[in-house]
Amino acid sequence: AALFAAAVVIPSTLSVPAQAATTIKIGVITSTSGPLASYGSAFVDAFEWGLNYYTNGTMKVAGAKLSVVKKDDGADPTTATAAFKEMVSDGVKIITGTASSGVALTLGPLAEQNKVLYISGPAKSDAVTSSKNKYVFRSGNTSFQDFAPLAGIPKIKGKKVILFVEDNAFGLGNIAAAKATLAPKGANFVEIKVPTSATDFTPYAKRAADASGDYIFIAWSNAGTSALLFKTLAQQGSYAKAVPITGLAGVAAYDAYGTFFEGFPAILSSSYFPGASTTNVSKALDAGFKKAGKSQDLFTPTGVDAARMVVKALQKNKAQNVDKMITRLEGFSWVGLKGKMQIRATDHVVIQPMY
Repeated sequence: AALFAAAVVIPSTLSVPAQAATTIKIGVITSTSGPLASYGSAFVDAFEWGLNYYTNGTMKVAGAKLSVVKKDDGADPTTATAAFKEMVSDGVKIITGTASSGVALTLGPLAEQNKVLYISGPAKSDAVTSSKNKYVFRSGNTSFQDFAPLAGIPKIKGKKVILFVEDNAFGLGNIAAAKATLAPKGANFVEIKVPTSATDFTPYAKRAADASGDYIFIAWSNAGTSALLFKTLAQQGSYAKAVPITGLAGVAAYDAYGTFFEGFPAILSSSYFPGASTTNVSKALDAGFKKAGKSQDLFTPTGVDAARMVVKALQKNKAQNVDKMITRLEGFSWVGLKGKMQIRATDHVVIQPMY
């Protein structure tokens, strides 16, 4: 009887720490090396600032201390998968940060299989979030949202738009966004897909020039080769007839973009310009970053908003019940760094200001 009693009591005793955890681990898997390193680093800086800001400097939610566990994936899906599995095995229930669309599309199904909350970061492919996987959210914007400010291009009917993109999930997402936005307005398209590993862009740039388009939309995320890409397009005369359209990269690239498009009527869009917003969060971050000697970048809001989502998911949820996290986040709205943000309940896209 004594042995039986002990057998009954032990599982109950073991369950106590899980319900009353004093530390909650938050996983961050992103690129702090490789072609997307600047994007991942901006996310991490902003995410850590955001956790501190939204917990009023305590780094605690529901009485539990938050501990951030960071892994660099180098934009490699295999590396990211290994990091994801390691975190799940270690009891992590919330994972965020992804900069690569290819990585995000790989981790999404893993989140569903393991029933953990996955908040993708800068990764833009529209396919990352959908109504089919309730465990996946995003704190950044989609490729379709990137293209939204370009929907007002005048007299697009019958015009030829060259879609010059990386041949990966990010690039293909931009092709889909461009067609969804401009095809209903009567635009025609020429697709040029360039391997991300390419180092000689001359043949691709020549194809773009020979296509004689009215516009050339360029989607390129590899920061290490973007300067050479844009320079080669100019050298081959790709902008001679076609108006260049592209999304701006990080702040450090602004001057370079000015050089790339000197003399051409380029159309540039962005999901964020540092200093463009005057929300309370923006003012607080500006002061905090200046004090820390840091600067804002393209994906600073993405990190801050991920932190807001994490805190919301954990409030009154010390046991880290993932279903409760999902319910709390679906339809959630707040005023973030850029302005009003709202998570669309049906597919977890974040409705937000664009520029």
